[in-house]
Amino acid sequence: MADKVGLSYLEKLVGRTVTVFKGGPHSRTGELLVVKSDYLVLKTEDQQVVYYPLTQLKSVIDNTKNSAVSIEHLYTRLAAQETIVYPDTFQELVQSLQMGYVQVNGGGPSSSKGYLLDAKSEYIALTTEEKGLVFYRLDQIKSISTTESDFSEVLPTIAFGGSHLFTDLLRSLLLQWTTVNHGPDKVEGILIEVNDEYSVLVKHKEVIYVPNDSISFVAQKIEVEEEETNEDQNMDSTTQNVSQPEMTQSNTQPVNTTSARNSTIRRMLIENIMRNSTVGQ
Repeated sequence: MADKVGLSYLEKLVGRTVTVFKGGPHSRTGELLVVKSDYLVLKTEDQQVVYYPLTQLKSVIDNTKNSAVSIEHLYTRLAAQETIVYPDTFQELVQSLQMGYVQVNGGGPSSSKGYLLDAKSEYIALTTEEKGLVFYRLDQIKSISTTESDFSEVLPTIAFGGSHLFTDLLRSLLLQWTTVNHGPDKVEGILIEVNDEYSVLVKHKEVIYVPNDSISFVAQKIEVEEEETNEDQNMDSTTQNVSQPEMTQSNTQPVNTTSARNSTIRRMLIENIMRNSTVGQ
């Protein structure tokens, strides 16, 4: 769906119970709150607000049996909507969610939860616990919603920065281990080349060519070797036993070494990508 196309029929469904996407991980059912120029807002039965870009919609189903509402409910809903001002475009909406905890896509392998570091004109940057530092092409996002944080580690507080162009982002990842796309299309390896048409990764004896237009997602996993962490913790424990033999349980809790180290590595990775993406600008 291009901008403005199909808005008339969608606007007629505002206030009704609809299902966006007939099935699959992106499907949600709820009340259609508003239709903007290039996205819609859905409030699900569990009170979650989900934003869908119109360009990615496959179907919107009017659940007629569930759409009957009382006059009292209608007035309540209209009064509530008057207090909410939604951004005009999907890009502006995503930018308004910056530094918040969000879920990109509804579920399945393409879904990620994390803090939205930045929203550029062509992509967004998230820091996630499971996948590391991830980037989504803005025009390939199926949905985005705010959610409760389940992050267990300290996060970097710096803004991401860097270029607005997705190809410049890819170039900033050169010579680093990179994951491209999700599910059956997922490939990973050391990114050795990025030009205007395709990118090249190397993994063992494989040379993988990926058209840039087909790349919707890239990620860099942040991992800390467990053995090194255990060794450091054992060394810290030994040092504490030698220098402070009378330490009791009343002392403060030890710092989570893995969490602190992950946060440091994450910050260094972000700063390195920012530095690389601004070279030559």
